[in-house]
Amino acid sequence: MKRIISISVAAIIMMAFLLTSCKKDYVTGGSPENINKYKDSTTYDVLNGNPMYDTLVQVIDAAGLKDKINAGGTTFFAPNDNSILQYLEARTVFVQQHYDQNAKFALDSLKYYLRNNINGTRDSLLMYQVNASLTYSALNNVGKIYPTSLTGDSVIVSFEQTTDGNLGYTDLVSQAPQIVYFTQLWGHYDISKSNPANKVPDNVGVRNLVKTSGIVTKNGILNLLDNSNKLFFYDTKQ
Repeated sequence: MKRIISISVAAIIMMAFLLTSCKKDYVTGGSPENINKYKDSTTYDVLNGNPMYDTLVQVIDAAGLKDKINAGGTTFFAPNDNSILQYLEARTVFVQQHYDQNAKFALDSLKYYLRNNINGTRDSLLMYQVNASLTYSALNNVGKIYPTSLTGDSVIVSFEQTTDGNLGYTDLVSQAPQIVYFTQLWGHYDISKSNPANKVPDNVGVRNLVKTSGIVTKNGILNLLDNSNKLFFYDTKQ
């Protein structure tokens, strides 16, 4: 069954119906949409058409990574604008505590870092891209480790069952829904059935819920992260 999974409270009942009955729809805000809606658009263009990702698009442009994001056979896990805002606020606190109490690390500051690749900032954006088209059939509950486009970096992508009512579970369906998770790894992890993705220790990696998954684009797959972590998973590496 092909579908794009988008998590929202309003969509729970509709999701329950669609997961058991439809083959060409996914759910956004409780309304079904055709799975082929974005098949003729690039990943960058899909993001550019969504106001929740307009700041991310500016970040991609500043880094000069549009073509990289649009590379064929890739999966991009997009952080939303709120994740970027949280990052800018955290960086502002840092520079005020360590350098100038009146300083502010704003979007222009981030763009400057990206254009000049200061401290590898430009390359860090590549931690969100996997060089494979991760359709649902390629994923499993345990998770699998994938190298990202950032040299030396790796992540775990898993497709896990959930009994959380906030994530779409309801006793009206016979099978628990599955949710995609993106786990940024800061250290080595031997993944196995006894050590699945949901057991990664905090000092080894950080998990991020994928709130909308499986968007098929012209060049690959686009997944949209929730805003539980700051851009670049700032302040999570222990």
